[in-house]
This record gives sequence, C-alpha cells and structure tokens, in this order.
Amino acid sequence: MDKPFEQQIKIYSYDTDMNAQISLPNVIKYFMETAIEHSDYVGYTVEKLMGMNRGWVVLNWVIKMYKYPKYGDSLKIYTWAVKSGSLQATRYFTMEYEDGTVAAEAASKWAFLDLENRHPVRFSLEMMDLYCYDKQAPFDPGRFKLPDEKEENLISEKSLIVRRSETDTNGHTNNIRYVEWAVDDVPEDIYVNYKAEEISVLYRKECRAGDEVKVKTYMEDIENGTKRIITVMTDNEDNTHCKLSVIWRKK
Repeated sequence: MDKPFEQQIKIYSYDTDMNAQISLPNVIKYFMETAIEHSDYVGYTVEKLMGMNRGWVVLNWVIKMYKYPKYGDSLKIYTWAVKSGSLQATRYFTMEYEDGTVAAEAASKWAFLDLENRHPVRFSLEMMDLYCYDKQAPFDPGRFKLPDEKEENLISEKSLIVRRSETDTNGHTNNIRYVEWAVDDVPEDIYVNYKAEEISVLYRKECRAGDEVKVKTYMEDIENGTKRIITVMTDNEDNTHCKLSVIWRKK
C-alpha cells in the first residue's frame, strides 16, 4: 500500500448522544467500517473472504479521544496496518477534521480466522503488502494489556440475555454491543459530567443470541481527578467474553 487508506465520514444524528456528540460505541463503529472499506478496496471483500471461509476478527482496541465530533461534522478517517507476524495484524487509525485537527486516534489488534473452526490461520505476504504501510504509529499501545479490576471497587452487577438484533452476519454478538452494554452501566453522574478520553477493549470469547451474559462494573479514582471504570462481561462459568477499561475526565 502506497499510502494510508482514507474514508470520508459525516456524523449523523442517530450516531450521537444527548450532547449531539458522537457516542463512544459509534467511534468504534466508524473505525470498524473504515477497516472493512479498506479491505474491500484492496480486493478482499467480505464476500471474497467468506468464499475463502476466512475473516478478520478484532481482538483489542486502544482509543484516545481528543475532540468529540458533533452532529453534522465532516471528517476523514485514515487507517493502515503494520507488518508483524502472520497470524495477527496491528492496525492504526486517525480521525481528523477537514482542517487536520485530530479528533481521535486508535490502535487495534486483529486475527485472521478460519470461520468454520474459529482458529487463527496465516495470511499471505500478498495480503500483508496490500494492507500495510510504513507510517509511524500515532501512539504506542504496548501489549494492549488492561488493568486488573478490584472487588472492593465493584459498583454494579447484572445479567442480560443477548438479543437477535445484537448479533452480526456470523451470528455472534456485534463487537460494538459490548461497548454499549458497558456505557449503559456507567453511573449517571460520570456519564453526564465526565468525558471518556481513553478506551481499552479486550475481546476474548464470542457469544450468541439467547446466551446469558453477566456484567460487572468497577470504578476507581485515579490521578488528576479522573475515574477509571472497568467492565467485565462473562458467561455463567466466568469465562470472559469482553473486558473494557475507560478513563473518564471531568468536563
């Protein structure tokens, strides 16, 4: 690839929150859609990959929010992958206003899967060349490690049943739904008076429509008047489906 892939976007009303700003789950949605558009552009469309019984699955996110786009804003998203191993790939994103101001940056880790047995498989050098670009990462995500939760910081616990409308084309829960579930359990005071500025997500075990998911939310104070909220979603055997850590700073 001779330059990062570029996607033009506009923020629509149905992707915003009560402040007419893009909601946190929809930040990830726009990044996901840009990754899909990039794959289509280089010739590996969803249809082609499904015909190969292959697919890309996101494992981790680290997202840094600097300036939340509002309803009606026009932006550009740039994305590119970097060469690493042949079982996983690291993909970066920047979301920018038309004047070049950076709204958000993200790093993500992806696995290339055999869709039948859900096991990682190697991708070709040709694919690596098509997706990758030699550009400095916007930041270093490290090993995508999330902090540990502490039981004394538990603030809520509930169970939910995955609905059919919350699944995607492969019958598994859509990645964005986990983020929506986590945001739903953020205390009202934090949701209204703070803004999420750094989001880390780990996807570990898929779930399907009808599955029961246990959701635990933990909150702790960290430096400079910020809060860290950790959400852990598990099955009935305490196997982790997804874990999120979000740093919230007072507006």
